[in-house]
Amino acid sequence: MENNREYITLKRTSSGQGVSVSITPDTSMHMLSQHEVEKLRETSEGGLHELFRSSALAVLTSGNDTDDTKAFFARYADFDIALEQRDRGVKLELINAPASAFVDGKIIQGIKEHLFSVLRDIIYVHNEIQHNKKFDLTTSNGITNAIFHILRNAEIIQSVEDPHLVVCWGGHSISEVEYRYTKEVGHQLGLRSMDICTGCGPGAMKGPMKGATIAHAKQRIKNGRYLGVTEPGIITAEAPNP
Repeated sequence: MENNREYITLKRTSSGQGVSVSITPDTSMHMLSQHEVEKLRETSEGGLHELFRSSALAVLTSGNDTDDTKAFFARYADFDIALEQRDRGVKLELINAPASAFVDGKIIQGIKEHLFSVLRDIIYVHNEIQHNKKFDLTTSNGITNAIFHILRNAEIIQSVEDPHLVVCWGGHSISEVEYRYTKEVGHQLGLRSMDICTGCGPGAMKGPMKGATIAHAKQRIKNGRYLGVTEPGIITAEAPNP
């Protein structure tokens, strides 16, 4: 039997108190090939390590509300992430991770799930989309086709369920009055058993999810879905809301 416990080590870092920990996915994850593992470890041009590291850091600091990417990465310069291949999947080693992602020595569950979602999507896009002649990423139809495959791989598109996912889109820098309105929109949709899709980050991308979460609790909906869409180029400012 493999031990899935999280081992916490606290360390004072340049950005405050860092946490070093090993985490494993709660659900089964496809085995990675040795080539995929090496790509994720590779730090040279063409490797995926820096992309994975920066995306993982954005997830771990969700809610930082900063647009200064350079200052953001300088603050967490001592953070790193490593991948360990195991017989039944993978394990992530977080090194000097921001302490704000942990409560009572355990990583916040939503953040943990998002870390493995990042891993899944980076590998899939690199292996199946970017260098695949089947996808013409210079045309609108080609991009739409690629996005469909990414969503299907992430099990967002589920044909066995009636569609009830509502897209709520808006700005990040909004007033408190506008933010309360976005929460109320999400609340009313949630009371009607609707799921929510937004971009990631603060403002109108966060309010509808919070409103829907409360509404789903009122309706005793236990399988509500909250889909956030972001991409590596903007993920530090628009990180997933856990």
